[in-house]
Amino acid sequence: MNTHEQGVCYVVSTPIGNLRDITLRAIDTLKNVDCVVCEDTRVTLKLLNRLEIKKPLISYHARSREQVVKKIGNMVREGRSIALVTDSGTPAVSDPGAGLIGHLVRLNVKIVPVPGPSSVHAVLAASGISFAEYSFQGFVSNKRSRRKKMLSALKTRRTVLVFFESPHRVLSFLEDAREIYGPVRACIGKEMTKKFEKFYRGDIGEILGMITQDGAKGEYTIVIDNR
Repeated sequence: MNTHEQGVCYVVSTPIGNLRDITLRAIDTLKNVDCVVCEDTRVTLKLLNRLEIKKPLISYHARSREQVVKKIGNMVREGRSIALVTDSGTPAVSDPGAGLIGHLVRLNVKIVPVPGPSSVHAVLAASGISFAEYSFQGFVSNKRSRRKKMLSALKTRRTVLVFFESPHRVLSFLEDAREIYGPVRACIGKEMTKKFEKFYRGDIGEILGMITQDGAKGEYTIVIDNR
């Protein structure tokens, strides 16, 4: 029998790499909800198997149809509890889950965050850059003209900027950032908490050279000191 309050959407943070980073509260929540809504069922199943938890899975991602959103909303309104997770980190932060949560909020569904691992906070903590505030931008456009326009607009924000980038675009992103921001300090975390975790520190041009030499592999979280 479900011991949690019924009709609730739990927004559960999951590890960004190392599966041992799961929190005790997240484990307890995943054990007690009626089903888990996830981005990629294969990724989430791997985590649940590690935790020896068996739950029905519903796939929700950027291309999910409106019927899937309505189905999940009806489930919660009927009294069932769900856990929303993403492939790694915190759902709805530069993530398709934001759309689902927005829909549930409009239905007056209770939303309960279960905080945990965050690649943003991990890279900021390891950056060596002292700051009182930062501006999180997530993924920028994969079209170069739009990306350069966005980076140029952000140049007026005298703060620490944080971005996500894929291995396929990280080098072109850094080339544009070097052109726009010049030799400012930066730190990039790659594959954080995993076996091949690595941090690149220096100015943007220096880091561009380091990643070019190493080869772009894995997911990147980028910190640029634009103060």
